[in-house]
Amino acid sequence: MSDTRRRILDSARALFNEHGLSRVGVRDVARATGMSPGNLAYHFPTKGALVTALLTELYELNQSAVFTEPMQTFSLASLYAAATGAMRNMVGYRFVLLNYVDAVRASPELAGLEAELAKKRRERHDRMLAALVENGFVERAALARSDVLYEQSSMISSGWLTAAALRGWDDERAVLHFAKAGCALLAPHCTERGARQMRRILRGELDGPAPKTKNERKGK
Repeated sequence: MSDTRRRILDSARALFNEHGLSRVGVRDVARATGMSPGNLAYHFPTKGALVTALLTELYELNQSAVFTEPMQTFSLASLYAAATGAMRNMVGYRFVLLNYVDAVRASPELAGLEAELAKKRRERHDRMLAALVENGFVERAALARSDVLYEQSSMISSGWLTAAALRGWDDERAVLHFAKAGCALLAPHCTERGARQMRRILRGELDGPAPKTKNERKGK
């Protein structure tokens, strides 16, 4: 990716996160990037193209850095690590959860991408559930409830940032709380082996330290 495209996307993401999708236009992004709307349009012709690029970026970030555990060794601990990792990534793209519905309705391009990503999310959910069954953490009967479990986890995934904001929680507290809530959906279906790991998750034994901020990594 060129430096110019990177600068545009970083500016757009910061503005969308701070002000919301509906309050930021292409001209605002151009102004923040220090370029004319015409020059910006050369890289991203529409606001929908900007949002589409950011959504694709988030999906690829999760694929390369979060959902990396082989299914042969996938466990409830792996699920919890993936959930916390994906949620921490989402914090940097919070506009996706806070203003996304209006954007999808307004952009056919974005609506098409969302349909594609929704299909991939469902396929990933089914693969992880099947792996948890095959690896002895979840009872096989849970496969019959895959649809319900997916809808329940989707409700948590789409609403956790709003719920955290209403409660006045900081991001890391919200990540750990709602990642546990998502994993706990499987608690009634755990095998004895899975139940032991689930208890460790819910007690916070697998939380680990919060990731460092950019300034902390630089020693500031």
